[in-house]
Amino acid sequence: MIDLLKSYFQTPQFAAGTRVNRLHKGSLDRVDGRVVAQTHEGVLVEWPRNGAGWEQPGALCQQG
Repeated sequence: MIDLLKSYFQTPQFAAGTRVNRLHKGSLDRVDGRVVAQTHEGVLVEWPRNGAGWEQPGALCQQG
């Protein structure tokens, strides 16, 4: 139970190559991104149409 509670406050971690979508105000605004790297500054994601950019880990969700 304690591990579950801790997971709510941890920064999500994404491995390189993971496919992600970005959420903004409760809806998807970018899809089919691929994680390039993750640092303390954020997650570098390569988007199919808009090139690459740094994103906040909490704004991303992994594709199933």
